[in-house]
Amino acid sequence: MPAVTVHYVGFHPSLILEGFNRIRLAYPIERVYLMYDMKDDRYGEVSRRNVRKLQEKLSFFSPILVKVNPLSYSSVASNLFAILKKEEGKTVFIDVTDMPPYMAATAAVVSTLFPNSRLYAARPEQSGEFIPDPDTPEFTDFLERKDNLTLRDVFAVEKPGLAVELLDEEGREVDVLVVLYAKNGSAESITELVKWLGEDPSRAVVRATYSRLVENLERKGLVEREQEGRSKRIKLTQLGYAIADAYVKLGVAKPPRPPLALKEVSIL
Repeated sequence: MPAVTVHYVGFHPSLILEGFNRIRLAYPIERVYLMYDMKDDRYGEVSRRNVRKLQEKLSFFSPILVKVNPLSYSSVASNLFAILKKEEGKTVFIDVTDMPPYMAATAAVVSTLFPNSRLYAARPEQSGEFIPDPDTPEFTDFLERKDNLTLRDVFAVEKPGLAVELLDEEGREVDVLVVLYAKNGSAESITELVKWLGEDPSRAVVRATYSRLVENLERKGLVEREQEGRSKRIKLTQLGYAIADAYVKLGVAKPPRPPLALKEVSIL
């Protein structure tokens, strides 16, 4: 079966390349995605330089570049979901070798939604060190030193064997997510949500239908409800926001206007 690989490029393009070469010995590679850090900081500068290096090394595969903020749940989940959805049915290897822990955890969550996805990491012999100022000669030397790791082995990262039930694409679940996404992430009530979707909230059967849709989305962890007076506000979770964003990127649905980004949620 043709396989697809997805790599986040940080400090170690050569290590990523060695791991990729191990994978392609066992699987015919159909497509390669290279994710890189879009942030305007030192980490972003390292990532962008190294993705260009790896892009050249893998030019035979015409790798697809995907910019991402590795510290944003929404950015990582949205982009990875869009890739996995587009490649659904193929074996997709997600390389977490260079991912920061938060990004790797997000990738693990999204991968559970697709039974044909697999996570792996190329494990080096050495450990890392600090990053010099990009405007100094030491920065270039640092990049070269960080790219001299040799591969010890490739190991699997376990995940649940069953895909999590996600969206009823034939129903209106995607429509509900996307309209919330377009309306800054929340609706004051079922009544407001139904109006946004172009239906009559005074009809009992319509309200019952959308109440069930929202309950299903809440059970799937894509929306949450908060009591406000006599009604309940309906809000996208971070995962719900990311998946809605992915469907928009894939062209499956179009919001009526650009949304405002949701704030990242801290558990502390």
